[in-house]
Amino acid sequence: MLSLIRPTLRSVACLATKNIQNNAISNIARNFSQLSIQSKPLNLTNKIASTPTTSIMSLPGFQNCAFNPSVIQVRTVIKFSARKGKRKSVKAVLKRFKRLEWGIWIRTRTARHKRMWKKSQSQRYKSRQHVFVNSTQSTLLDKMVTKFWRRPKYYVDDPYRPYQSRESFWITRKKPIDWNE
Repeated sequence: MLSLIRPTLRSVACLATKNIQNNAISNIARNFSQLSIQSKPLNLTNKIASTPTTSIMSLPGFQNCAFNPSVIQVRTVIKFSARKGKRKSVKAVLKRFKRLEWGIWIRTRTARHKRMWKKSQSQRYKSRQHVFVNSTQSTLLDKMVTKFWRRPKYYVDDPYRPYQSRESFWITRKKPIDWNE
């Protein structure tokens, strides 16, 4: 009977140890004055060991579940194919957003089809409009799609054609300014 209980106690203790260490790391990371820029990986074992609840780490058999603070999860890009390792486009981005030629992404308003009976005429008009995403979101969306979707597309009778160029802004202007007019 004890042999059946021991593995479960060991696994519970292992989970408790991970929770204790994660809490200690998150408490340390919240205080930005303690953080410093280092070229080597951050070693938090001294600060974790100083908490009174981590005495379970000293027990034998718990070394295999120790937390490695140098491996920190980072979410950068986004999707890769399994066979060749090439970047893939996120289909949800292609369905929900449209990229204009000058680099901005547009989307429809949220809840544009919901509770139309409740909305006033001006709210209905606004819900039919498209809105720009901000520059941070635009950069992220550019990372989430491949080069093919970032290139200009030319469609017959494109309803977005008037919005594809932005000649009034000097950075996105393509045609030279005609000073004779």
